[in-house]
Amino acid sequence: MSAGAGWRRWAVIAVVDASVVIDWIAPRADPSSPSMKTLHRLISAADPVIAPELLYVECASALVAGVRRSRWTGSDADGAYRLLVRLPVRAVSDGRYLDRAWELSRRYDNHPVYDMLYAATAAAVGTVFITADETLLQRLGHLGWVQRPGS
Repeated sequence: MSAGAGWRRWAVIAVVDASVVIDWIAPRADPSSPSMKTLHRLISAADPVIAPELLYVECASALVAGVRRSRWTGSDADGAYRLLVRLPVRAVSDGRYLDRAWELSRRYDNHPVYDMLYAATAAAVGTVFITADETLLQRLGHLGWVQRPGS
């Protein structure tokens, strides 16, 4: 069958973590990075993006850490923060999937629960989880729904 009348593209919901989003908003972010390419793909396809509420705290903390480490100025961090809070990411309650995140943490070498919260969210929704965290990818990469940016 052709993709004519009656056929429409189904949106793919993606769960992203702070390792991806910080690459979207960081001052002087590399526009050709795999994370940025993922952002452009998600936007152009109008695919919904979700994440635990924790995403905002993790990204804001990374921006402040960048100021403390002189990676960028406070003014640059302020601009990146304004971008963060305007991103089209739908936040879901951290508590909603906390029990599942705990189970995943215990199953996968006691990996930090805060990272597993993203995986638990994706598992519960039945969608892909995109992370640039290499340690997390090593632990969960065998699961078909855990992907690195740009894949």
